[in-house]
Amino acid sequence: MTRTRLTAVALGLAAVCTAGLTAQTQETQTTTKTKVEIKGGKNVTVTGCLEQRSNGDYVLADARDSSRSEQSQYALVTSQDLSKHVGERVEIKGKAVTNTDGKVSIESKTKTEVENGDDRETQTKSEGTSGAVDMPYLGVHSIKMLSSSCR
Repeated sequence: MTRTRLTAVALGLAAVCTAGLTAQTQETQTTTKTKVEIKGGKNVTVTGCLEQRSNGDYVLADARDSSRSEQSQYALVTSQDLSKHVGERVEIKGKAVTNTDGKVSIESKTKTEVENGDDRETQTKSEGTSGAVDMPYLGVHSIKMLSSSCR
């Protein structure tokens, strides 16, 4: 009889502990949508070496366009996955945004849904003419591999 009571008490305590843990667990889901748009700018064809920064941004280094002989760098604006071209010499056709030509508009909406709680939504918008480390932006319309290596 005592053993039956102890088993019943142990099961009851286990059920209470599990119910307490379930009540404390709260699931959240966060989604972010980012829209990048180039306003104005100049159509260009540029060759250079495609690099990816540690934050995931793409940069065209050692870039030259047909109208200029000096090298420059561009922060690339695209929704394409360019990872397969990292380390390659590429030709990119697109719109260049510099201090005198065009702007890039970046709008980001983040929604956090909280189970059994208040949902939150934030929105940010910024416009500029230069990207990472004060490089001009280059909106990518097309990309073509010229060489499998930048060397």
